[in-house]
Amino acid sequence: MLILLLPLTTICVALAGFYVWHRQLIRKRLFEVAEAGLSAFSHAEAAVAYARRPIHEAGEGSSRKRAADELPAHSELRDRLYAPLERLRHHNDAFGDLERAAFNVEVHFGDQVARHLREPLRAYNRIAVVTSCRMSRTELHASGQVSSGMVRWWESVVYASGTKCGDYSEGGSREVDQLSIDMARAKAAVETTLRPYLAAPTFGEFLFPLELVRAIRRVGSVAAALK
Repeated sequence: MLILLLPLTTICVALAGFYVWHRQLIRKRLFEVAEAGLSAFSHAEAAVAYARRPIHEAGEGSSRKRAADELPAHSELRDRLYAPLERLRHHNDAFGDLERAAFNVEVHFGDQVARHLREPLRAYNRIAVVTSCRMSRTELHASGQVSSGMVRWWESVVYASGTKCGDYSEGGSREVDQLSIDMARAKAAVETTLRPYLAAPTFGEFLFPLELVRAIRRVGSVAAALK
């Protein structure tokens, strides 16, 4: 009898060892992807916050291309308008890392999490588009200038607000800092999904992940319905 049980015991031990090894491999990969995603998001978020500072330091904006007939007054104004985009471009590596991390997150955690992870990239693009619009209108005559409301909206995209709800304009209306609101929502979603994978799982969580427990329950419910 013992001779018959020995091969069966050996097979069971081998299967259990393979299962534990497989779970460890999966958990390690999820940890690496979650860590890279959170780190890349934090770096890109910090780069956006730095770029949106509503101050202009000497020498900022000087890296842009200048027209041969550009007037000094226009050069100074355009340098000031270009400064936020120049700050972002100094951190292009951080945004490249974020895009690479987002691809891995999309594979392992789904496209919805990856979409939230790419929020700093969307902020980068919005700032770039608004900066281009503002710089293209510095030489327009008064009849071609945009409204003051549009200028305030542009500034609410490029520059961070002093409050969570926005700053008051000259007319008394508050310009909402929607970019910061979107960034905060995306950060909360990314943290909620990826942060748990950085913590060490319990023995039960390691051997019986939530996906496996749900699958077992579904099989049980189907079997009960067929009886």
